[in-house]
Amino acid sequence: MAPFVVGYAPFALAVGAVVAGHGDRIAGWTGSWLIYGGSAHLSTLRTLDRSGLLLAILAGTLVNARLIIYSTSLATRWSNQPTWFRLVAAPLIIDPTWALTDTQGDLGTPAAERHFFLAAGLTLGIGWSTMIALGAVVGSRIDAAHLAVAAPLCLAALVAPHLRLTGTRLVCAVAAVIAVAGRELPGGAGLLAAIAAGCAAGALVDRRTR
Repeated sequence: MAPFVVGYAPFALAVGAVVAGHGDRIAGWTGSWLIYGGSAHLSTLRTLDRSGLLLAILAGTLVNARLIIYSTSLATRWSNQPTWFRLVAAPLIIDPTWALTDTQGDLGTPAAERHFFLAAGLTLGIGWSTMIALGAVVGSRIDAAHLAVAAPLCLAALVAPHLRLTGTRLVCAVAAVIAVAGRELPGGAGLLAAIAAGCAAGALVDRRTR
């Protein structure tokens, strides 16, 4: 997980810088666990400033709606896991932990699978939360706009190895077009639309392949 922690550090610092602009930095920092996802955290904070609490909650929920898809895709893989593990692991499912788990081969035993995911999830979560805390302390000395570009670059690194497949390229193209077209929509709605369009394109590709 070290490359992910390093890659996400600038984005976490950017979130921390936004947290620093709020009255209670500790309350803002807790969002690193309560709203586990950089884009959702930023959207919630910014919408809270502009539109109030209810719309802020809606914004964070919409942006993190993709985690339902990730969780569903892992449900089959974890069908033989105990309930306690699925409850503990669910909050740790985020883009890097899902991608790493989804591409990981058979680890041999359910226990090995649990150890692998929990170690990966906690490593990323602790690193992410720590960097947000650092960003909140440093505050205004961080240019959040410039640091935020690190997260898309990290996600692009996850996707790039799979672009050899025609279906993957189609899904990425559809999602990218919708994301650009909907970039002015409020509260992360454009991102949600891009996720939905990408999922629809992926389902179509899978159906044609079968």
